[in-house]
Amino acid sequence: MDEKDYELILTLYQLKNITKTAEKLFITQPALTKRIKKIEHDLGTELLLRSKKGVLFTPLGESIIPYIRNVASTLKQMRQQVDSNHDFIGGTLSAGISLNYSQYQLPKVLKSYTEAFPNVDVNIITDQSRNLYHRLENDEISIAVVRGEFNWNDKSILLDTEPMCLVCSNEYARRPLNSYSYIGRRSDSILQGKIQTWLTENGLSTDNTKLSIDNIGTCLEMAKHGLGWAILPKVCLDDFDGYVEDLYFADGTPFTRSTYILYRSSYYSLPQVKLFIQYLKDGKKFRNKNKSR
Repeated sequence: MDEKDYELILTLYQLKNITKTAEKLFITQPALTKRIKKIEHDLGTELLLRSKKGVLFTPLGESIIPYIRNVASTLKQMRQQVDSNHDFIGGTLSAGISLNYSQYQLPKVLKSYTEAFPNVDVNIITDQSRNLYHRLENDEISIAVVRGEFNWNDKSILLDTEPMCLVCSNEYARRPLNSYSYIGRRSDSILQGKIQTWLTENGLSTDNTKLSIDNIGTCLEMAKHGLGWAILPKVCLDDFDGYVEDLYFADGTPFTRSTYILYRSSYYSLPQVKLFIQYLKDGKKFRNKNKSR
C-alpha cells in the first residue's frame, strides 16, 4: 500500500459509496474497483462488502482504519515538515583537520559555521596530515584539511600557500646560522626533504641540532627564547616579535608550504559538507584581509 491507497480507503470508509468515492478522487469506477481488489490481494483479506446501499467494511477492514489514519497523518506531517524546511541544514559533518591549521586558523571558521548552522552535528578530528589522508582514503571522514602534497585521486582545493621562514630571536638576527643551534621539528617526509635541500644549498647541516621538537608552538617558543633558529611556516608567526625571514631556494623559487582541502565528490552533494568547504575558503579571504591592514 502507498499514500494514495490510504487516501482511497479512508475516503471510501467515509462515503461508503464506490461512485461518490471515484468522483471525489477523480478516477473511474472500474479503476477504483481494480485498485481495491489489488489492496485486498496484497493484504490477503477482504476489506469491504458491496450491497445495494453501498459498501460495508468487514470487521477486519474496520479494525485497520485507525492504523491507516495514523499512517496517513504521519505522512502528512512529514510532508509539512519537508515543505516548511527546504532550507534546513542539518546532518553530520566529519572533518579531519591538520594540527597546524586547527590551532591557528580553524577556531574562527568553526565558530562562524556552527553559529550559522547549529543543527549540524560537527565531528572534528585533529591529527598529522598523513594520518588524516589515510582516514580519508578509508572513508572515515568526509573532508580532510592537510598540509603538504598528497596523491589524492578525487577532489582537491588549494586553500593556501604560505612562505616557510627562518625564525630566531632578535639577538641572533643576521648572525651566521652555523654559529648557533638549529632547532629541528619533526614533519612529513616531503617537507623534511625540502628543508634538507635548503640547508644543503646554504652550506648548512643539522649536525648542531640540540633540540628536536614535535609541536610547532613549542618550537617557536624555543626560538623566541634564544635557544636556536628554526624553519617554520608563516601561519604561526602573527604574534612572534623576533626575527623572521622568508626563505628561497638557490634558483630563486620561494620555499613555501601549501594547505589543501581534500574530499570525495560524492559527499559534496551534502549541503553541510558543501557549506563547510565554502566557509574554509572564505576563512582564507578573511585572514588575507586582516593581514593587509
